Amino acid sequence: MKLNNLYNFKNSVKHFLDVDALKLSTDISSVDIGKLIWVEPFNFRVKKQEDRYRTLKMPNILNFVVAYEHFKDLSNFDTIQNLDPSHKRLSANIDTGDFVSGEYERQLEEDFNKLSVYDQLLKMDIKEYYGRIYTHLINFEEHEERFLSNMNQGKTNGLIMGNYLSLYFAESNLKNISNDIEEEIRRARIDCEFSYFSDDFYFFCNKNDTDEVTRIFDKVLEKYELERNDDKKEVWTYESFNNYNLVARYWKKLIAHCNVRFDKEKDNNKLYFINQLVFRVSKLNDDKLKKVFINNFFKTKYFRELDLEKYQVKGYDYHQLCFLFNLSPETMLYSIDKFNDMSNFNNNNLHKFFHVRYREVLKTPFNEEQLYFYYAIKIFGFTDILMENKSSVIDTNNQILISYYLKDGYFEKEEIDKLKENVNEQYWFQNYHLILYSSDLLDDLENSIVKYLIPKKVFKEKKENSREKKKNSYMEFYRENISSELPIIRDIPDVLAEIEEYLALRIEEMEEGFEAEEAEDMDI
Repeated sequence: MKLNNLYNFKNSVKHFLDVDALKLSTDISSVDIGKLIWVEPFNFRVKKQEDRYRTLKMPNILNFVVAYEHFKDLSNFDTIQNLDPSHKRLSANIDTGDFVSGEYERQLEEDFNKLSVYDQLLKMDIKEYYGRIYTHLINFEEHEERFLSNMNQGKTNGLIMGNYLSLYFAESNLKNISNDIEEEIRRARIDCEFSYFSDDFYFFCNKNDTDEVTRIFDKVLEKYELERNDDKKEVWTYESFNNYNLVARYWKKLIAHCNVRFDKEKDNNKLYFINQLVFRVSKLNDDKLKKVFINNFFKTKYFRELDLEKYQVKGYDYHQLCFLFNLSPETMLYSIDKFNDMSNFNNNNLHKFFHVRYREVLKTPFNEEQLYFYYAIKIFGFTDILMENKSSVIDTNNQILISYYLKDGYFEKEEIDKLKENVNEQYWFQNYHLILYSSDLLDDLENSIVKYLIPKKVFKEKKENSREKKKNSYMEFYRENISSELPIIRDIPDVLAEIEEYLALRIEEMEEGFEAEEAEDMDI
């Protein structure tokens, strides 16, 4: 079990962190709640659509690990799907730190089956679900609630987004909502089947029951002090749903076309898949589907095992590739290493692209895209681009990226002094690395930890014994790890190795799923 996959579940930023490398006390599984205190997470913004973003909140690592040890024996902790197998669409794989590969396609097939029976799919979601979950309504199975709320400054209204613990408790709460919806539908005696993926609910029903299904959904949500998102009520028919979900069909066509045009005897094959990606993306109307299509192609076994030495690179390949990278920067995580190792690929043809796009992405609020560009630029060795944008990096408040710049030694005294002014607890992640890579702060380690890393709430404790006990818990954790010269961020070569391991596990999981489906079809 990788703590790293739990600390940052699903989001690709997990590849850049290495929580598992940190040293923990031998009694970490039995730390008393009295040794910890409310802590403030740091914010990391990830892009949703256009200019909108979702804020992940990454908790204090000591608090998180202790909370994990406390909650890990809860019912179906490792198998979220089993909390509500009849209705839950979400299947999590904690070995990959992602949702189960192929599950989306299986659910999609089931959706079409239901749409062939019912008039429509009525899709509704819960407004600001994570931010409105009241933790007192969660069944903790006689576990201590404060291990969870302490990670979010003691707040009992809302869960921080991004980690597996929050995902588990959010899904546990949804199970109760699902049970109540099922009972209300039974009482109303209407023909309706439903499922849900996180806070998105899928109701398969007939047109005449639309108002009643909506009323039931609203009624149950009110019981949990939640409400429906009025702006996201969608109605799909078989035909409209089929036209929207083109991605699955594009997969097979794209790879089939590429295989037909490939000649293994030649070493000047065309990079046909790049052109096909651009062409087929233009046929998709939804930006989210475009990104899913591009990202998942570069995650495939087909691409990861493709021998690029058998291909030539044309001039148009470079600008088409830049288009794809700009449309979905996450794609660079799964492809840049392959192109960098390709002897016929001229990295310098992308220098201007990265020179312009990195400067621009630093002006946006999207922290994860900033990190993806940094990763690609490091792989290609364009250090000049990183150096000339260092002042802009500080202005992003992207604590992970700032930590990389500290590790790389790109900042000069003026920038370091500016960073030293950030003594608020919300800057704990970058301040950990500020201390680690600043000799003057290391020389005065304990005072540096007190100033930059000990949770501020500790110093408001009225009882001296309690104050010292809590302070020592954090002091020992930080002192041990900083003295051992352990960063929380990975070296870029290790990031690549982590991505390769993730992709290998994902491909293996996908193949196992196909084998299981084939066996089921053969009634084995």
